[in-house]
Amino acid sequence: MIRKTYAFLASLSLGLWLMGGVMALLAAGSFVGGEQSTLNAMPLFAWLGQAPFAASWWLWGALVLLGFLVLNTVLCSVETLRQGWGERRLLQLLAPQLMHLGFLLIVLAHLLSARGAEKEAMEVAEGSVLAFPDGSSVRVTALTATPGPMGMPADFSAGIVATEGGRRTAATVRPNHPFFHNGIGIYLKHVEPFPFPVGYVEVHREPGAGWALAGALFFTAGNVALLSVRRGRPLAG
Repeated sequence: MIRKTYAFLASLSLGLWLMGGVMALLAAGSFVGGEQSTLNAMPLFAWLGQAPFAASWWLWGALVLLGFLVLNTVLCSVETLRQGWGERRLLQLLAPQLMHLGFLLIVLAHLLSARGAEKEAMEVAEGSVLAFPDGSSVRVTALTATPGPMGMPADFSAGIVATEGGRRTAATVRPNHPFFHNGIGIYLKHVEPFPFPVGYVEVHREPGAGWALAGALFFTAGNVALLSVRRGRPLAG
């Protein structure tokens, strides 16, 4: 009985069914309204703690299936290493493990952000100061909007000066070019030039960002290695 249960939990078929279940629940959740509108404005676990079950059932279900998918991934890796050790080339053996590791790190990253992420949106003017709990600050020195041919803003930017421990760092923030201050991202969303320059910024803290990047790199490396093995041209080394 234990051996059959272990084989079931480590099977590829279970992993495929779990992934399908997660996608189905997330698709169903996209049709849920009401409380879901605030989901992107706060950490996931904080939202789950206050949202009624009628609005959050799909997320609870997805989290349960993801938990089983993590277990399935770990057991699948253990079985692959146990059965393939000494029978396969090193790259052929490690390629799927790199992908598995990447997936597990991405899940860890989302769990960390779901618990400890912070997000705040605000309007700022030239001279506004963003103060942080560690005593450092970021001051907005300039707000600029460049009009396009139709009169709508084609580009906008914010000049800032970060102050920490007597040291000052000047930078320019643009859309898709945020400024990171002690792990906290400052994103410029819009600048309204009239009647006086006003900017709209979002301040993000994502404790899982580094783990997500590491997971993406491992997952990409695993895909490249697997592609090399499938083509019959192993990577050098």
